Amino acid sequence: MVFYKEETFRRARFRKATLILLAGSVLLAVLYAGCTLFKPSGDPEGTASSSETVLEEKSNYSKYSAGFTTIEGNVSKYELGPLDDREAPEVVVSGKYFYFLCRVSGKYEIKKINIEDPSDSGIAKIDGDEEYFCLLSDYGVRVENKDEVIFMDLELNVICSVPNKEDIEYIAPYKDSYIVLQGDDLSILKDGKLEPFRRLNQNGYVVMNQQITEDNTRLLLNDNNNNHEGQFCFYIYDVNADKYTEVKNMGFNYSADGFYDITPKRIMVRKLTEDQEQEYENKYPGNIATSFFDGERLYLCDEGDLTIRYYDPFRQTICSLSDHEFARYGVNFRGLSGKKLFFILNSELYVIDTASCEELPVEEFNIALHGKIEDLSTEIRDKYSVNFQYGKDAAKEIRDNVEVTELKEETRVLYSMKKISEYIRRFGKEFFDDFRYGTSKGLYVLLGGYTQVTNDGAKIDAGGVAFRQGDVFYIVLNVTNDDPARNFCHEIMHSMEHNTDSDTIFSEWKKYNPNGFKYADSYAAGTDEKYTLYGPDEEEKYFIDSYSKTNALEDRARIFENMLATTKEECQINDYPHIRAKANYMRERLCKLYPSLKNTDIFRNLDG
Repeated sequence: MVFYKEETFRRARFRKATLILLAGSVLLAVLYAGCTLFKPSGDPEGTASSSETVLEEKSNYSKYSAGFTTIEGNVSKYELGPLDDREAPEVVVSGKYFYFLCRVSGKYEIKKINIEDPSDSGIAKIDGDEEYFCLLSDYGVRVENKDEVIFMDLELNVICSVPNKEDIEYIAPYKDSYIVLQGDDLSILKDGKLEPFRRLNQNGYVVMNQQITEDNTRLLLNDNNNNHEGQFCFYIYDVNADKYTEVKNMGFNYSADGFYDITPKRIMVRKLTEDQEQEYENKYPGNIATSFFDGERLYLCDEGDLTIRYYDPFRQTICSLSDHEFARYGVNFRGLSGKKLFFILNSELYVIDTASCEELPVEEFNIALHGKIEDLSTEIRDKYSVNFQYGKDAAKEIRDNVEVTELKEETRVLYSMKKISEYIRRFGKEFFDDFRYGTSKGLYVLLGGYTQVTNDGAKIDAGGVAFRQGDVFYIVLNVTNDDPARNFCHEIMHSMEHNTDSDTIFSEWKKYNPNGFKYADSYAAGTDEKYTLYGPDEEEKYFIDSYSKTNALEDRARIFENMLATTKEECQINDYPHIRAKANYMRERLCKLYPSLKNTDIFRNLDG
């Protein structure tokens, strides 16, 4: 069984510098601290001549030529020059300009790149002592040392400076002036002077996102103070109305004017101007690694087939933009300018020209990419004796202690079947023939939705379940919650053990565990992270995770899925001698039980 443990937030008190780094390196469109003129610098409409607007006579930037190289097809890369290895560059897109902040030889520099004409761009150095650091946002540059914090716009004109206190400083446009947040004090900055404005109703706020309009400013606030033990609380703060709207279901994906969240079934979108989330059906069939939402389209990196696409949840259309292998690593989308999509990967800046890419309806795209359910199901059944079932046909096969929500979304069904079939082919026909007895038609893979198992008197959410009834072997998969192919690999290990006497085939398993170790032998009882990859002792790694310590069957299934459903580079097993020893023992015993596996690539990721 694959078991899901609900993620929980732990309350944390952040220092200012920690939040600055978090905002700069992780949150896509987070404007934790920034500055601006109300209208973005340059030509946000992209209509003016670049030679007239990029490098004006009094510009703070000197001339710079940014190299631009076509990688393949519609994908190109900006040559940005040497960077400090430990510094992740920061990039914002404003109109037809890039602003690119990086650290070189311990000093910060900012490059202003004309998207339309990279040869006519600018560069400027940001001076400071050894302990200073900078942060770039969509609205400006923040420069901080131990004494002061200086805010500049994107043209490096100083807006203001404030003493560097323990309180978090934040600045944003507000009507014809600026608002400045220090602790719980909100001030107005006008003509270079700070005037008290109002106090927020609690201290400890951090600004996560903002929406600037001509007549108002709205802030998305994270309140992580001591009044909310064990959780983060989020509010949308309307500056004009001095009103707080609590956001209970907060997603950490930020869009241009709000935030959004994605599940395999739905996409939730909330604008800062709205009290309620809008919900849209998600028919995208892939495995989303990273994403960017422009208010209409979801630009995403599919780590399953290494493709960058956009998906329109309103019109239910999909467009493939690039299948370059950099999609494997999950790109960091930075924004759009017209038809050009910009993202960053490994400290390099890339652009995809989407103008010539073809948009298809979801169902048409899905069939073109994966085939038809009936054709794929028939092929796998006839060639490998593996039977796919979903919907009502699957639900009637489920045994009493397993509850599965009926799966009706054919897009998700087809995608899951395609990914699982890749592993079925790797095992081969001879392997699956070992699961046929008497009149049995072989292994049944039942595709469902939300899955819950009653075990030890407790109801447990599960990603998959394997069981045997008489001569028939079943694997139940929740294909709406996680990678169905990985879960299939986990459950097929259980099926192999159901097809033999585990105590006999793995009779020496105990000696591969720590001396005196005992499994929990209960799904209801939790286990700690001692001896796991997440435990404190680097030398004592015997288990993939705490779930592996439930029982020996789950231990072996966790190892098997990590060994099989990863690339050679991603496979962690070889890095830990105790786990590698277990995996090699499993290979030896499984090849004895299923000799056909010797002629497959199932164990290709194992060393030794």
